[in-house]
Amino acid sequence: MLPRPLIYGSIVAGLLAACVVVGLDGSQLASIRGLLKGKDDLARFQRLYLPGFLLAMLADWLQGPFVYALYQGYGIDREHNGYLFVAGFGASALFGTVVGSLADKCGRKKFSILYCIIYFGHCATKHWNAFGILMLGRILGGISTSLLFSVFDSWLVSESQRRGFDGQQLGNTFSLAYFGSSIAAIAAGQFGEIGANLASLTEVWGGMFYGGYVTPFDLANIVLILCMLYITIRWSENFGESTSATGTNFGNAISAIFGSKKILLCGLIASSFESSMFIFVFNWTPCLMEPNQPVPPFGHIFTGFMIMCLLGTRFYAYLAGTLPVERIGLGVVIMSTGCHLTVFLVQDVRIRFLAFLVFEMMVGLYFPMMGTLKGDIVPEDMRSTIYNIYRFPLNIIVLLPLMMNFSITTTFMVTTAILMNAVVCAFLLGQMPKECNPVASVNMTEAQQLGKIQDDL
Repeated sequence: MLPRPLIYGSIVAGLLAACVVVGLDGSQLASIRGLLKGKDDLARFQRLYLPGFLLAMLADWLQGPFVYALYQGYGIDREHNGYLFVAGFGASALFGTVVGSLADKCGRKKFSILYCIIYFGHCATKHWNAFGILMLGRILGGISTSLLFSVFDSWLVSESQRRGFDGQQLGNTFSLAYFGSSIAAIAAGQFGEIGANLASLTEVWGGMFYGGYVTPFDLANIVLILCMLYITIRWSENFGESTSATGTNFGNAISAIFGSKKILLCGLIASSFESSMFIFVFNWTPCLMEPNQPVPPFGHIFTGFMIMCLLGTRFYAYLAGTLPVERIGLGVVIMSTGCHLTVFLVQDVRIRFLAFLVFEMMVGLYFPMMGTLKGDIVPEDMRSTIYNIYRFPLNIIVLLPLMMNFSITTTFMVTTAILMNAVVCAFLLGQMPKECNPVASVNMTEAQQLGKIQDDL
């Protein structure tokens, strides 16, 4: 068992470090004050976007740490657990590019609401200890994950550009968004752990259960309802394209990716890093469990991870003002590679836990960095489509260790190799000239002539 002093000591140390970092960061305090009290257009826009985004993320964070544990509570072993996760990532790979194209065509606001509806169904299925129903839930979860990681950022980037905000202002919004997401995740870990302990997992009838690890999913559904109501009332609609041929739009997005080294390298970095992250999401729970030992407090461990994510977002805010975003990205993938290599080489649970903490800090750095990078590189007219195309190889990569039922050691050998690929791509991207992407410019011109094509994350 992972020693409780190490768990709680790490969490307390992380909280103290977070307080110190945030407290001493004058620019962060100024950003928060500007967000809460500012009367300028940027502050008003951030107050419009952030509640919807953070409610969506809070719902995801509430149930995230407990998926594997719930399946295990239902008596599902690691192999069949893997099959369920395969269904989720397979659905994301299969439907991701389609929902991205449709979101560009039909509207990002509509598809943000659709995310809430589909994810509600995903969480509701967790009440049944029936493999078929749980499989359906994983499929719904895969589709909703594609929506979460595409349409919200697409709406933000498009609306920011429409309102005339520059790249630095967009980066500031991303930084605040993922800082807030880390805070929401910390709270979710604690509320989820409390909820899971309110009542034991109890069967009502016919394989339907309540209590235990089902409770965090019910809390997530309450948040999803609030999110859907907020977006419906407050957000305006925006689109990425106006042509009617979805297949043509998808083809244009593929041409844009392979016609620009910057867009291609950006996608390879995103696919490599995020695939390793999702493989980690499936494996961190069994990686910290030991035979014949009590089950670790997953909610508290998850809180520790999210504290490190929070610190990562703050370090990004420091670094963004002094280093090019490509340099930051290179450092993130190098450090992440080292963390996964440590898990591959070392069997000690304590060392693995520390490596996980550092990796979570890199995750906190990664998302505002990648959001800013993609905002600069990816053409606005096909943003959602390209973002979801980026996710296709991600989901295929994630399926491999799940379908092959790799051991923990082999799994982290695979993720180390994947992250090494991200290091090479990040290095090559950093060597490229800083001018505007010619393919993006050409595509934007074509979009104006044809009536636009599509949008991205």
